[in-house]
Amino acid sequence: MLEIFSANPWLVAVAEVAFVPLVGVVVGIVCISLNVCRRKIRLAQFDFELKRDMLQRGLSAEEIRTVIEAGRPAVPDRDARACGDHRRETQSWTHK
Repeated sequence: MLEIFSANPWLVAVAEVAFVPLVGVVVGIVCISLNVCRRKIRLAQFDFELKRDMLQRGLSAEEIRTVIEAGRPAVPDRDARACGDHRRETQSWTHK
């Protein structure tokens, strides 16, 4: 295999140009994935510690729910039946 590279030195440059960006992309994806996992774990730990602390203080489940929901952005209420009806209408259109 080394004979190929010694006979054609330009192949080394081509291999480097193709290999270096590929390694960079793979390393970047792995780093991003690890950071996302670490962030999710950290957030779950914070959530657990908050709930445990509130339980130790003697708050009721309703009070804990109120505190947790107060810290989250408001999500509009969606009627589950309306979603189901919409899905049924969509399915009936595709089956006609």
